[in-house]
Amino acid sequence: MPNDELFHEKQRLQYCLVHTVNNILQKAEFDPAKMDEICYAFNESKWFNPHRSWIGTGNYDINILMAALQQYDLKVMWFDKRVPVERIHLNKLRAIVFNIPSRTLLTLYRGRHWFPVIEKNGVYYNLDSKLKEPTVIDDIRKFIQSHVDQKETEVMLVVENSVDEETVVDKS
Repeated sequence: MPNDELFHEKQRLQYCLVHTVNNILQKAEFDPAKMDEICYAFNESKWFNPHRSWIGTGNYDINILMAALQQYDLKVMWFDKRVPVERIHLNKLRAIVFNIPSRTLLTLYRGRHWFPVIEKNGVYYNLDSKLKEPTVIDDIRKFIQSHVDQKETEVMLVVENSVDEETVVDKS
């Protein structure tokens, strides 16, 4: 599948979680206003809401990712990095989401960056909003492992709500 057939929203301010959700859904469903509504459902504070940047430029947390995807019958599972990557049943996944350390323009501030990987027609694509265009991942397990090996990186698995979590990762 050519990259031009993939929806790929590019990075703006600290809205990487907005872009991540839209890239998973393959359409522009969420914008900052909709994400802020989700934040306010968790905490009414508009200025110091713990689920987003206090200056209103994004930087949403995992709760907002989970709530946004829940609206589309999707759930997010944390991947236990002690479990071998080979035990992930990739055919059960809708997406893989990575949360990595990121430096901002102010190098004193260390933030976090969200990005998804999705599969289309047997090909895995990195839809990181910081990339110019989607990139093909040749070896998905090696890609996941490279992020699992990074101490500060978190890996989440996105599945349909109907999927039994025990069937996603073989923990035996």
